[in-house]
This record gives sequence, C-alpha cells and structure tokens, in this order.
Amino acid sequence: MRKKYQGSRFRLWALSLLFLFLLYPVIASAFSLTPPKGWERIDDPEQLPQKVSLIYIGAGKGQFTPSLNVATEKTSLPLQEYISLAKSYHESQPDTRCTSLGKIQAKCGQMELIQIDSPSQWGRVRFLQAICIHEEIAYVVTATSLQEEFASLVPLFHKSFQTFSLE
Repeated sequence: MRKKYQGSRFRLWALSLLFLFLLYPVIASAFSLTPPKGWERIDDPEQLPQKVSLIYIGAGKGQFTPSLNVATEKTSLPLQEYISLAKSYHESQPDTRCTSLGKIQAKCGQMELIQIDSPSQWGRVRFLQAICIHEEIAYVVTATSLQEEFASLVPLFHKSFQTFSLE
C-alpha cells in the first residue's frame, strides 16, 4: 500500500510544481530516469499534480526534502523559445531569479539547464531544471532542494539528469 503524503512533503511538491508551465494538457510519454540511491518513487496518479509523471523524494535535513520530478507538456515551440518563456515566467515571480546554465548531456541527447532561486516558508529554495523537447513534447526534469543543501546534492542531481532517456 502506498503512503499518502501530506503536510510539508506535499507542500514541497506544490512549490516545485509552481515552476512548471500549465499551458497544455498532460501527455502520455515514455521516459526513464534513475534517481539517487535510496530515494522513494511516487508515481500514483492520485497523489501527483497534473502534468507530473513521477516524483522521487530524498532525505532532507529538516522538513523540506529534496526531490526530483518529471513533467511533460505538449508544445509547438522550439526549445530556445520554450526556455525563454520559462525564464520570463520564473522571473515574474516575487524575489525569484532564473539563470541559464547551458547544456547537460543526457541519454536522450542534450538538455538545457536552468536554475531558479526562490523564497519559501522553509528558506531559499533552488530548482535545477533540465529541459528538452522531442516530437512536440517538452520534458522538464526538476531537482529541488534548499539552497543551503544544494551544493551537496548537485552531483546527485546531475548524475540523475544524465540518465534521462526517451523510450
């Protein structure tokens, strides 16, 4: 039996998902992502917000737990326009900064990386997103942690991003 998550973990998911575009309905898509060892997979559609296919939850030092999630959406935009729109959206949020970090090589090919720094009730949160578009579907892999924990988690996030593949 799967646990139903409430409280701070659910709020973490909700906060993470604020940074996803809500332009088009969710699409069925086949992909693969290897999370850090020991992270818990949540893929029950009843527990996931729309457009999110799965979430992996890691162990945090406090109430805010690091996570990885994969969201998909239909788009007719080329990747650079999609990234530009994403950055504009993030930067329109109060006290939020969005930075392009270049590319990362994944099993699916190159993905664009952006970093989002934003306030939360737990402190400053950092989101790292690896984004690609394949056959008019945007794949957004988002890693989230408190800024103070980010440096210790970024190698795990990068390693997971590199495993992302389309099936």
